[in-house]
Amino acid sequence: MKKNVTFMAWNEPNVDKNSKSFVKRFRDVVLYFLKIFKKKGVGGNIFDKKSFNYFGSSFYIIVFCIIVIGYIIAGIYIVKPAEKAVVTRFGKYQRILEQGPHWIPLFLEKKRIINTEKLERNSHGASMLTKDENIVNVEIEVQYRINNAEKRLFNIAEPDKVLREASDSALRQVIGNSDLDFIVTSGKEQISNAIAQQLQTTLDSYDAGVYIAAVALREARVPTSVKSAFDDVIKAREEKEQLKHQAEAFANRVVPEANGKAAQMLEEANAYKQETILLAEGDVIRFQLILDEYKKAPDITKKRLYLEMMEYVLSKVSKILIDSDSNNNLIYLPVDKLMGTKSGINKVIENQVYKERYNKKESQGNTLPKSTDEVRNRRQ
Repeated sequence: MKKNVTFMAWNEPNVDKNSKSFVKRFRDVVLYFLKIFKKKGVGGNIFDKKSFNYFGSSFYIIVFCIIVIGYIIAGIYIVKPAEKAVVTRFGKYQRILEQGPHWIPLFLEKKRIINTEKLERNSHGASMLTKDENIVNVEIEVQYRINNAEKRLFNIAEPDKVLREASDSALRQVIGNSDLDFIVTSGKEQISNAIAQQLQTTLDSYDAGVYIAAVALREARVPTSVKSAFDDVIKAREEKEQLKHQAEAFANRVVPEANGKAAQMLEEANAYKQETILLAEGDVIRFQLILDEYKKAPDITKKRLYLEMMEYVLSKVSKILIDSDSNNNLIYLPVDKLMGTKSGINKVIENQVYKERYNKKESQGNTLPKSTDEVRNRRQ
């Protein structure tokens, strides 16, 4: 009669009512499989129950040890320096293990190894509306890494999808608050920083355990339909900047020159001012001295001033003045001296005029010096 073998799980409700011990139940399982092999022709006396009981206990121990050793070896794993292992028991978080060798009981606990130092990349692009109601095609590359393995596994169901949607939201928010010219020209770096900050804020609100290392605005261009018009705008802006730089260079060159000329004119004006003041002060002193002399001898002072003025005036002309009332028909002119210098001409004229006046005064009984040299000697 064929014996029926019943397999019962260890955690079934009526397992305690089973009269067989664990070893007996294990032996029955082994005998069941051996009988299957015997029916297929493997055969041998060792497969009957009597022979099997001969070495049963030792065989069970060996098999059990092999299973235990295999179980232990299968639960050993190594965590690399840049990794962390998240251990769960029946799906519930237990602990995080750092680098080094570790062991977990199989079928009871599981591990998830996550690289927390590796820099991941995620690219995203779309057409968006700017603040000034223009359309721009933008593409960004997000560089990130996991800074909290527990949050990364348990707080977000689909991490890649969440990161992509958060990147799209941050990109649209920043682009929507910026003008087209600023986006495609000088504002790429500022826009990248603003997107990274906004994206990090969003992920932190999700408690995602992700750190945004950098955001690069790889491309920002206008649609093809308006590219030619936009190129004209860019060209005009560049010409504006060029003219601005030229004007600044001209101002930097002209302004110092003008300042130098102004300083020079101020110095000359100050010098002229001082010179004029000194001359005026000298004239005042000279006038005061003449006034003192005039009070002492008015006639002589008048005569002297008259002669000095005539000397000053006649020294600048090359003509000879002769008194027509003179009875002297023969007048001697030292031509050689007149041709030499103007001072010689002036002196001859002065002496001639003075002689005629001297003769007139002498005939009237008045006495005067015989020449202008004598007048100068008397003054001295």
